[in-house]
Amino acid sequence: MCYAIPGKIIEIKDNYAVVDYFGEKKNVLLGVKNVSLGDYIYAQGGIVVSKISKDNATRTLRIWKKQFFELKKIDKKISQPATNGNLLGLMQKVNLGKNLASPELQRLLEMRENKEVQLLLETANNLRQKELGNACCVHGIIEFSNHCRNNCLYCGIRRGSKINRYRMSVGEIIETAKYAVKKLGFKALVLQSGEDDWYDEKKLVKIVKEISELGVLIFLSIGERSKKIYKKLYLAGAQAALLRFETSNKKIFAKVRPGTNLEKRVELIRYLKKSGFIVATGFIVGLPEEKNEDIIKNILLTKDLGADMYSFGPLIPSPLTPLAGQKLLDKNFLLKIIAVTRLADKNAKILVTTALQTLGGDALKMGLIAGANSLMINLTPYKYKKNYQLYPDRDRNKDDVKASIKNAINLLYSLGRAPTDLGI
Repeated sequence: MCYAIPGKIIEIKDNYAVVDYFGEKKNVLLGVKNVSLGDYIYAQGGIVVSKISKDNATRTLRIWKKQFFELKKIDKKISQPATNGNLLGLMQKVNLGKNLASPELQRLLEMRENKEVQLLLETANNLRQKELGNACCVHGIIEFSNHCRNNCLYCGIRRGSKINRYRMSVGEIIETAKYAVKKLGFKALVLQSGEDDWYDEKKLVKIVKEISELGVLIFLSIGERSKKIYKKLYLAGAQAALLRFETSNKKIFAKVRPGTNLEKRVELIRYLKKSGFIVATGFIVGLPEEKNEDIIKNILLTKDLGADMYSFGPLIPSPLTPLAGQKLLDKNFLLKIIAVTRLADKNAKILVTTALQTLGGDALKMGLIAGANSLMINLTPYKYKKNYQLYPDRDRNKDDVKASIKNAINLLYSLGRAPTDLGI
């Protein structure tokens, strides 16, 4: 299965190319060299990641052509909301390019009537469909180490947790990536670990260089590293970074992330964005003492950081942490946050996180029809995945990777979503 549709370059201007997908025109950054007018390419995250021969592209497009438009019909039908005066007024503001004020967003978040909440979710999904179509980014994630130098109160792989620790070797990481790209068809990979300094600059550069040669978008999710290291990794071929700020509330941040600094973390995220990285960032919902106004501030900070992708999920209390007794959030509250985020930033790519999926078997589906349009499939070898215990029950899906992919793709098709990224 391929998680990108090839498109044809019909125009090149400065550092961008205009790419045609069955008549739809999308702008993409020229992330690879030696592409010319008329070439067929794959894009992920709005960046060209590889070329494809005309013959291969033609065969793939022949398979996709009918399904591409059929999926659009299904998606459009599902995403039609009912009507409601209050929500229509706010939608009109969004459609006119006006930002919803914090009190308006909070009022939406605090809706309780079932009919109103359902309409909120439907409205957000409709906005997603109108602005971004039925494309859904599918990323593969490789969790290569559960060692971490930090002792965050909410995290099951914190330094103080008594767990079975592991590190994948440089060679294992590269081979897992090769299998994901060459055998499974992934065009975007997330390389994730705890903040593990055993992987020094030399090791990380080698990993990134070799994987980038596969023609794939590389997301780094390795925590706070020096700007110098991030710059070298960018030059080595990593064009995206996932780094969440966790909470915009300074007091809460100081309590749950001892020994770290919110301002420093946010400044690093801004640096990554300014340096050319595609940036995914966001927060945890359900930290102690958090209020609804904090959640709205978290959404707005994510937007202010220029996030290319929103990544937020619930706190899943782990018995391995000091927050073991924290109350588990209601899944429906997370769905409202997805919807409110969509109304706050109509062009956002919003990820359905694995933490949200842990809250229930239908959480992935519900997140996607609440306004989200991105998901991750875990590609970590099971012997390691079972020990990446950020929170309980994370490894309950013991399906092999191919089964997980099949389940995800079938779900996307049922919703009229194309498992691909069509650019920006």
